[in-house]
Amino acid sequence: MIFYGWKTKSIPLGELGTQSCARCGIARPFRAFLKYSNFHLYWIFGVVTSRKYLAACSVCSQGVIVDKNQLQLAPTANEDPIPFMEKWGLGVFVAIIALVVSAVAMHR
Repeated sequence: MIFYGWKTKSIPLGELGTQSCARCGIARPFRAFLKYSNFHLYWIFGVVTSRKYLAACSVCSQGVIVDKNQLQLAPTANEDPIPFMEKWGLGVFVAIIALVVSAVAMHR
């Protein structure tokens, strides 16, 4: 039996300073988030299917989708925070299968 699925996660990236919030109607502190979805096999081997950067109000959580280049974050925050196996795990799984198949074929 093959276990597979999709999941969506949100990772906080840092503070963006004070901005005007459309919902609150006043200036509020905003935070940056990376919201991504991925497909996975056995909850280990994943691949990212979508990625969005958000600027959200820290009080009401109302946010807008922004371009990654519009976010002014610290240099360390510019690294990709998605875990390796959630991003490249499906490729690792395919490589393992290919190695096993080639090892079996060489022993014949």
